[in-house]
Amino acid sequence: MGQKFPCLVSQIDRRGKGNIVLSRRDVLEVERREKASKIKETLKEGDVMDGTVRKIMPFGAFVDIGGVDGLVHIGDLSYDRIGFGEQSVAKHVQEGQTVRVRVLKLDWENNRISLGLKQMQSDPFQSAIADIVEGAEVAGRVTRLADFGAFVELAPGVEGLVHVSEIAHRRINVPGDVLKQDEIVKVKVLKIDPESRRISLSVKALI
Repeated sequence: MGQKFPCLVSQIDRRGKGNIVLSRRDVLEVERREKASKIKETLKEGDVMDGTVRKIMPFGAFVDIGGVDGLVHIGDLSYDRIGFGEQSVAKHVQEGQTVRVRVLKLDWENNRISLGLKQMQSDPFQSAIADIVEGAEVAGRVTRLADFGAFVELAPGVEGLVHVSEIAHRRINVPGDVLKQDEIVKVKVLKIDPESRRISLSVKALI
């Protein structure tokens, strides 16, 4: 009560008590378009911006960076593995939350802006491979089981793959025949590929 702000007169009814309908949203939309026009002239790839999360989608989150919306895809939300869906995205950001993002790609022709949230954090993979070398023996937690092998977490946000052929000396049908999810296992680092961000591990090499 008592707050003043500009409005647009959208309708006047002079009958009876003479109701007047005002719109605040229309004024905000005009201001938003003006901001968008200005930001297009200065925004460039690599810029770091503060923005507000406007909407959470199954594939990511739209962030307002001052008049224009950009998309933070689920792959650029966090270095942790994120499942598809709004609930998975909501574990990392909330609507109305202020976040700092990096501009990854600008496509004004199609009115698309790609933003990154994880790019504002240190890369756990680079930190991990500084301490883990090929041939090292380390312990990790089995995070997922697939038909082709088991994923083992070596550090927060960093997983390696134990191929099904590297689980045991005997032939097994599926990794679940030998390993269990959340089990702590000792593995040997066979190969580290920084470009593809893949780490190959072996359990049987230590048996």
